[in-house]
Amino acid sequence: MARTRQYLVFFFLISLLLSLLARLFYLQVLNFDRFSGIASGQHNKVLKIEPRRGTIFDRYMEPLAINLDVPSVYCDSRGVEDKEVTADALVSVLGVDRDTVLERLTRDKAFVWLKRKVDVEDARELRDMDLTGIHFITESKRNYPSDNMASHVIGFVGIDNDGLEGLELKYDALLKGKPGWRHLIRDAKRRTVLYNEAESIPPQNGFNIVLTLDSVIQYIVEEEIEKMAVRSNASGATAVVMEPYTGKVLALANYPGYDLNDFGKASKESVKNAAVSNVFEPGSVFKVITASAVLNEGIVDPEDRFYCEWGEYKVAGRVLHDYHAYGKLTFRDVIAKSSNIGTVKAAQKLGEAKLYEYIRKFGFGKNTGIDLPGEVCGISRPPGIWSRSDITTIPMGQGIAVTPIQLACAISAIGNGGYLVTPYVVERVTTWEGRTHREFAPVIKGQVLDSRTCETLKDILHRVVTEGTGRRADSRLYKMCGKTGTAQMVNPAGGYYENKYYATFIGFAPKEDPLIAVVVIARDPHPVHFGGSVAGPAFKGIAERSLQYLKAERRD
Repeated sequence: MARTRQYLVFFFLISLLLSLLARLFYLQVLNFDRFSGIASGQHNKVLKIEPRRGTIFDRYMEPLAINLDVPSVYCDSRGVEDKEVTADALVSVLGVDRDTVLERLTRDKAFVWLKRKVDVEDARELRDMDLTGIHFITESKRNYPSDNMASHVIGFVGIDNDGLEGLELKYDALLKGKPGWRHLIRDAKRRTVLYNEAESIPPQNGFNIVLTLDSVIQYIVEEEIEKMAVRSNASGATAVVMEPYTGKVLALANYPGYDLNDFGKASKESVKNAAVSNVFEPGSVFKVITASAVLNEGIVDPEDRFYCEWGEYKVAGRVLHDYHAYGKLTFRDVIAKSSNIGTVKAAQKLGEAKLYEYIRKFGFGKNTGIDLPGEVCGISRPPGIWSRSDITTIPMGQGIAVTPIQLACAISAIGNGGYLVTPYVVERVTTWEGRTHREFAPVIKGQVLDSRTCETLKDILHRVVTEGTGRRADSRLYKMCGKTGTAQMVNPAGGYYENKYYATFIGFAPKEDPLIAVVVIARDPHPVHFGGSVAGPAFKGIAERSLQYLKAERRD
């Protein structure tokens, strides 16, 4: 009996040993990779390190978009002792929704965001409460020192620093950089005990962007178009200032603007960059294109006289009117006094095909190529689908749709001697240390006009300001050249609004060797809606103040 018990104990121990060996074989051999991975996950942690987003500067290295280190709040929900009390504290300090916070506090996770990129004072107040399970981490937040300056050019980023609008979107890949990774080794309580630098990858900070924008001129433009809009009860306004010879955009603004540091409160319409994304019928400013074509082709001489029918002209099945009734006018005065009838008669001598050829040469109906998102090409129909009356409307800026930036390029071509340039706002891209990574140079698309034609047009456009419809843009300091325009706004339901207009002024200065080309547009000014009366003074203010700042030589 005793021997039997011995055998039983022996076999029991042998079975136990074999079971242990089998279990060890199962754990150590068959499931080695699985448990090794679990152990590695407990003791090794790879932490993502966000790069610093690149800074955006103006042409003189004034920062327009920078980064700030700000606190973000998260919780280890397993360590929160009293979730109800904690939720009340978070609501009182951070202003978050209580139900949302309480739901996050009850998740069985070691890391749950509560609120990101909070105010420093709020974070300090929360720290002083010493709430268990509530922790803080430093993140980078995009900040715009000038709030709403150049808002439609710069754009903004989201909570994760991804570009959403403007240059922040267009150049997001360059600005954001590449994240790095840090290898951490932790003990059994998951406390970090060592940084494994050999297996860590440092982040690559984003590139900086230096713009062609001049903050001083940008400020002047934003101030002048706001004054214009308020004075004329306009619903909106747009202005562009560009170097005629290079295409560098010195200022681009829309009114109303919006606060880049609080873009969530901005309406969809106010965020839209009207300078490149809105199309409109230009009205009489487009007579500059018609004049350029007939003069460059030699169809019309500046001193040729046109009978303007005393303000009423029956042509192509419609009656064409001038705002003021004129008899005979030289072609100089046709443009200076903005005669619809004289312009159309000149265009009829030129013909549909040639007029359309110059419209395309000046860049209408296609993108300018400006380095901003959202550009549209406008509407320019070929003669093959023109109606019988289009030759009487298109020469004076009806039946064609353009963008403000297209007008800036067109008037620049006259100012610079006949060359169409590509507008641009980014001058160069630099590394975080300041070394040039890429530089952008002016691009000339081609010659549109002969230089002698441009000199004739300068005389005519100066006459517009001194004796014609643009007298309110005249200056005692500098010789201005420009053209007025007033056009009815298109009704989306069909036809035109009877009492809504675009008031426009385009031009350049100084006359002989222009430093700037300027486009000013007011949307729905009232009760006065004429381009010369509404946009002319704003053009003068922008041009005079900008030229003074640029130390331009004054007129004799």
